[in-house]
Amino acid sequence: MFIDLKNNLTEIEFSSSEYPLEWKALTDAPKRLYALGDVSLLRKRKFTVVGSRRTPANALKIGAQIVKDVSEAFVIVTGTADGGDNAAIEGALAGSGKIICVLAGGFSALPQANLSLLQRVAQKGLLLSPHEFETPVRSFSYEYRNKLLAALGEGTLVLGAAEKSGALITARYAESFGKKIFALPYAPGSSAGGGCNALIKKGGYLTENSVDILGRFGINLIEKKSTVSLTADEEKLYEALKDLSEGHINELASRSGVPAFKARGVLSALEVKGLAVSLGGNRYSVC
Repeated sequence: MFIDLKNNLTEIEFSSSEYPLEWKALTDAPKRLYALGDVSLLRKRKFTVVGSRRTPANALKIGAQIVKDVSEAFVIVTGTADGGDNAAIEGALAGSGKIICVLAGGFSALPQANLSLLQRVAQKGLLLSPHEFETPVRSFSYEYRNKLLAALGEGTLVLGAAEKSGALITARYAESFGKKIFALPYAPGSSAGGGCNALIKKGGYLTENSVDILGRFGINLIEKKSTVSLTADEEKLYEALKDLSEGHINELASRSGVPAFKARGVLSALEVKGLAVSLGGNRYSVC
């Protein structure tokens, strides 16, 4: 639990040099901010990641890996809810630790289910609220928070969104601000990803990995990743993963020639090296 939270908050006035420049241009910009953590993150390059609470588990895992890589170049900006927000937080904390979570209410309204995760954010990144401590979360609070999220990042990635989703509100605001929009692709007819597919149809960037994002900003982290050394079995399974995009462990073992009894350990090693992600049910996807 947070200790003496109210008395440990930093107040940031609109006139302060620490106040984010991205918000100063808004006609309804908050006049004062309340922060817990590293306020210097507000002056660095930022990228927004959102997703509905009902984002599928495999999309959350892929999203967390993407965010882990993107956090090496940008401070990740997200909310505090389950689903897509949590994946963004976990990915950033597993990466550079550069993460800003914007609250929909005051600090007294922190979501209880996520307190332990948000405490880690306060220790490595930043918790930020445009509301006084005792302000409750109201129905209209989320749209305003989504607008602030969209304004803060240079681009926005949507990990999961149905045709009607709060994540799409963030994307619409980002588009109105002239920001780049990114979205994970979903199978046709997917109710959980219909909003993401609609964003791609309208010109959003189809996003399967961090290169799809970083490349749009002229950032190249490939050289860093290319230094990862692989064993012979890791190389075989990685090539099989790249060919299939995702597959069951038995299918990967058959395609790569690596015995199934060894494949699980090899795939775990590829996960550690950031080249594969487990989707559950003995299925894996390439990163």
